[in-house]
Amino acid sequence: MADVLFRATWHNPQQGAANCKGAFLPWAGEQLKAGRRLVVEARLYEDDKTDKQRKYLHGVVLRSIAAQARLNGQAFPLAVWKEHCRREFLGHKTVTTVNPLTGRESRRRQRISTEDLGVRRYSDYIDRVCAWAAAELGVTFPMTFEQWAALPIDPETGEVLGSVCAK
Repeated sequence: MADVLFRATWHNPQQGAANCKGAFLPWAGEQLKAGRRLVVEARLYEDDKTDKQRKYLHGVVLRSIAAQARLNGQAFPLAVWKEHCRREFLGHKTVTTVNPLTGRESRRRQRISTEDLGVRRYSDYIDRVCAWAAAELGVTFPMTFEQWAALPIDPETGEVLGSVCAK
């Protein structure tokens, strides 16, 4: 995927129109005159909580499961638990594709990625994983998302600065 060269968040029609006319359209015109091709994508705004949710899932939830869970005395790395939870709680979708040479349709299963989840579904996913891990594996978590989100986070690494233990 190419780098994003222009990004804007609009909260109302007036702001969107002003930003389009004042910044985006002139920029897009310059790019096209320079011979560059553009792809314009628009999506509904979701707050940056998904980045925090992702860091919490990996830094607290999955890390706690990998550190504490033992099945028949065997521990598994975070990546194994991540894939298990994704398969168990997100499932898959069926994708239909057409073979361009034969014109025949084929269907295949494609796993659903956490990257496809919005803020609300990501939150539900984290809650389901935590509830399952606590009930089935006896995992305890050092803090809730709200407690974790209030801690200082290194913006480059996503690591929690200071203690991660709940008080």
